[in-house]
Amino acid sequence: MTRSFVLSLPLCSIFALAGLAACSGDDGAGEGSASGGDSSSSSEASTSASSGGETTTSTSGATSSSSDATTTDATTATTDATTTTATTDATTTTDATTTDATTTDGTTTDDTTTGGVDLYPPDQDGPCTYAEIKATVKSAKTGNNVPVRALYPTSGPYEAPFPVVTVAHGFQLPASQYDKYVERLASFCYVAINVDFPAGFIANHVKNAQDIVAAIDWAAAEPTLKAIADTTLVGATGHSLGGKVSVLAAVQDPRIKASITLDPVDAATNCNQNDCPDVSKMLPLPIPLGFLGETLDGDGFMACAPAADNYQTFYTPASPPALEVTVLGANHMSFLDDVSKCGITCAFCKAASADNAAVNALSRAFVAAFYQRHLRGEVAYDAWLTGAEAQAAYVDTKQVTIKSK
Repeated sequence: MTRSFVLSLPLCSIFALAGLAACSGDDGAGEGSASGGDSSSSSEASTSASSGGETTTSTSGATSSSSDATTTDATTATTDATTTTATTDATTTTDATTTDATTTDGTTTDDTTTGGVDLYPPDQDGPCTYAEIKATVKSAKTGNNVPVRALYPTSGPYEAPFPVVTVAHGFQLPASQYDKYVERLASFCYVAINVDFPAGFIANHVKNAQDIVAAIDWAAAEPTLKAIADTTLVGATGHSLGGKVSVLAAVQDPRIKASITLDPVDAATNCNQNDCPDVSKMLPLPIPLGFLGETLDGDGFMACAPAADNYQTFYTPASPPALEVTVLGANHMSFLDDVSKCGITCAFCKAASADNAAVNALSRAFVAAFYQRHLRGEVAYDAWLTGAEAQAAYVDTKQVTIKSK
């Protein structure tokens, strides 16, 4: 899906060389990791299906928050996390990479019981406490050094082994912009891994996906995680480029049993089909798939999520169970933790009318509910995907429309 185009701005050529069309209507513009090639990058966080149809939707205000990035050495990983109650320090070694784990207390929420299952509302932090490991993973297939931030449960109502979920960033976007997603998942007793795969200006989406798979392999071998992480039961989430390569990772690795992605863009400019395949053409997959997205950035000179390659092109060929959530008034970058810290990368997308914090909050809720339903098999969470809770919280308030099959 490559078009010839005239480079009229320097950043257009940069994005095009990166394998994402910033100036062409056939590609997904502004994102990818700020890390390139084999150099490690950084990420630091503060602690702390069924059936349905289309309905309509607006936004509710919320207070946005931020995630600050800090440098992680290519061979040594450290953690400074602030606990809300008690802190326990532990040091582990993984492949000559030292990692510090610090207990982080999550927020316990009131639960309701539905059909004998404790239903912890996915729009709030869950009932589990968690600790953190930062490390740099050497990807065997690509040779890349891949920084990861892994949060793992330390207490809660679920017993180990815990499902694993990877989270992948967009092109030229720091992994720390997705910290809230991994923190929400960890609070629901998932081993949640923020994968800062290199996404440089020479695109190779197959290698990007292999780096995500390498993070799963690392979790299976890491001394602390290997005893508690169920790496046969994995979810893959990502935004834009990270969404595309998360689905591609599911194509590559059968350990990925479900995937829900955030405005994935199935495109590549100046990249061949071997290195940057059309992933939507690889569907259906025999796993549950979910896609959150927006249509504001579907057209225009520098479309960030062109309609020809957007989230809807993934949903259409997906087999049941599949979920499509259209977030009204959002733009392509509204799914980030804090758009105000996005910088020049976000400047090329259209102005969103939906509040960033509100979009981020509802997206985290859908991600948590999706994996509760499709990795843990807790049917009660259908209420938060296509049922009464989703209807009341997001559809009736005109924030989203929902399709499912």
